[in-house]
Amino acid sequence: MTAALEIAGLTRDFAGREIVRSLDLEVQPGERVALRGPNGAGKTTVLRCVAGTVRPTTGNISVGGHPAGSLPARRMMGVSLAQERSFYLRLNGHLNLLFYARLRHESESAAQADVEALEEELELGEIAYKPLNDCSTGMTQQIGFARALIDEPSLVLLDEPTRSLDTEAAARLWGALERRPGTAVVIATHRHEDLDHCDRHVELNR
Repeated sequence: MTAALEIAGLTRDFAGREIVRSLDLEVQPGERVALRGPNGAGKTTVLRCVAGTVRPTTGNISVGGHPAGSLPARRMMGVSLAQERSFYLRLNGHLNLLFYARLRHESESAAQADVEALEEELELGEIAYKPLNDCSTGMTQQIGFARALIDEPSLVLLDEPTRSLDTEAAARLWGALERRPGTAVVIATHRHEDLDHCDRHVELNR
């Protein structure tokens, strides 16, 4: 079975400072792995390297057997990072989700159906139809998580996804992942409630 994610000897330096040091990690389909460590330990940097938005200084990363950052790897992933900046804030959540769904699906009807199903599953309700300029951080996080599930990715990367969520919204997030037992999840989190949902934890140190 091909691993959902393989990281071998990953290091990442910024301005001569080593942020991630010699990380090896293999994640199997359906496995939930938590990245732990203090602020500045490199959790978000690891996720960005896997997503292909940051290049490793050294090391190799593959997603489902494809090099991280390649189109096949990107198509296999759903990503929700902290401090989301890739939404068009003047549009509502529904239209933002529809934009990304159109990139994933071959037909408009398939894109529409996927977005509507996710909005119902995650109980986004009025949140989906508010301009993102008017949404709280927690509301935007919920839209970001919905986007990460578009087209049923085989690997989901989550960066502090429940930090600004209330108990009910966090339960909906984990409920959605539990309904996708074949989806691998790598989550950067400080919250013990999230750790309880993970199969194992990886400690990152400064």
